[in-house]
Formats: sequence, C-alpha cells, structure tokens
Amino acid sequence: MDRDDFTDIRVCEGSGRAEELALVLTAQAIESRIRFDPRGWILSVAANSVARAELELAAYLAERPRGPARIAAPPPPGRPWPGIVAYIGIIMGVALAAGSLAFGIDWLARGGMNGARLFAGEWWRPITALTLHADAAHLLGNAFFGGFFGYSAARYLGGGAGWLAILVCGAIGNLANALLLGAAHRSIGASTAVFAALGLLTAWCWRRGFPPGASRRERFAPVVAGIGLLAFTGAGGVGTDVGAHLTGFVSGFLGGLIFARFGTPRGRAAQLACGVAAVAVVALAWVAALVSG
Repeated sequence: MDRDDFTDIRVCEGSGRAEELALVLTAQAIESRIRFDPRGWILSVAANSVARAELELAAYLAERPRGPARIAAPPPPGRPWPGIVAYIGIIMGVALAAGSLAFGIDWLARGGMNGARLFAGEWWRPITALTLHADAAHLLGNAFFGGFFGYSAARYLGGGAGWLAILVCGAIGNLANALLLGAAHRSIGASTAVFAALGLLTAWCWRRGFPPGASRRERFAPVVAGIGLLAFTGAGGVGTDVGAHLTGFVSGFLGGLIFARFGTPRGRAAQLACGVAAVAVVALAWVAALVSG
C-alpha cells in the first residue's frame, strides 16, 4: 500500500512509545507504519482503518496510560505536483504571451506592478505582476526556486491550500511593497510569491515542527534557517527588488502562523477547491488586465 494511503494518528516523542502503540494495533490485525520526521516518531495506519485504530488505542491507553502521545494533525490530502505544474505552466505561458505581444497587447504594461496605476484602482496588478518576468534567467530562476519552496510548503499545507496561500501572500507582499515605495514603484516577477512560500514554510515548521519538550533553541531553528535563506537568496543581484522579497517573506510568515494556529482545509475536495480557486484568481486578474485598455 502506498504511503499516501496512510493517515498519521499519533506523534510520539520516542521510538519505543510508537512501537508499543504499533504492537497494540498489530494484535488487532490493523496494519501500521512508523517513521521519523521533525515532529517526532509518527504512527500511521491505513486510511480505512483510522476509526478502528483510534478506538483500540483509546481503550488501551485508558487501561494503561504511560506518558503523552499527542494526536498528530495528518497532512492534508493531495500532492503538491499538480500545483507545481500549474505554477510553471502559468508563468511560462504568460512569458510566451508577453514575448509575442499576444492579442496585440503589451502584457508588461498591463500587468506589471505600477504603484500609480494600482492606486488608481487597477487591483489586479499585485497578482498579474507575479506571473511576469524580465528575461529567461529571471523566469527560470523563479521557476526553480518557486517549485522548490512551493513543493515544501504544499507538503505541509496541502496541494491546493498551499498554492492558494502562496498566491495570496505573494499578492499581499506586492501590495505592501507598493504602499511602502509609493506611486513610482515598478516591479515584475514571481519572487515575491517565492519568498512568501519560504515564509509560510518557516512559520509552519516553527510552530508545528517539533514535539513537546523541544528546547527553545531547537524550536527557533526553522526561523533562523528561513531568515538565512532569505538573506542568501533574496538580497543580491543587480535589479533585485529586496523590498518585495522581504514583504513577501513577512506576508508568508504571517500566513504560516495563521495556518499553524487554525489548521488547513482537510479532504481532497477542499484541497481541490483551493487549487482551482488559485488558478481562477490568476485568470480573473489577467482578464481584468487585458480588457482594461
């Protein structure tokens, strides 16, 4: 049975505890698996056995409690790959359309971040600017890093909710940067969303990535790592919009805190709806941009 067919039901601080609970399930003919990740030792069972496994473990622990084993928040269903394909497909498609002046329209002029035009009511620009790039190197760099950070964020938040969050936080980052820099501000590129993905991942791992009892130093490791990656990958190069990288990261970080506090949508239908919404928002923004002239 594929690992995606299993659901996490417990996070244990030690392997012995996880093995003990797994043995209880084995005695009841319930298949289980154990793995380790930054949260601790994860006990998983087949998705169709979750209810029975919970009943058996509850009965066992009621008779013989032996220390805490906290309930895990199972990862949202779905895979991040469709989101990556959609992300790369959108930015590549927009690059081809912009390069060929499709429909006889200057796509950079219609969709790039322009503080004055944004403040005049062209609401779509923080979204459409995320899909535009200056040249092939700019495009390929954002495709690679966006795919990498997006994959990681979507693994935690879900294949649909993760990418919708990246889009929303990236757009908010663009808006915040324009508010800070004023009407003269101009920018294009998906890097604001790329660093929003990094911020989402950083905050989620900080708040959810460690089992009870982890030291403060251990818990702050993701924050240090996230800021280090922001500084290393987002602060150099001629023409780099450092402000957009920073506002994207901060926006994503705040979004990650919200997800860590309230959780993410569960169920394949909810994740699919989030993914479709992300694509629809980009499409609607571009329709508004293209008909605005």
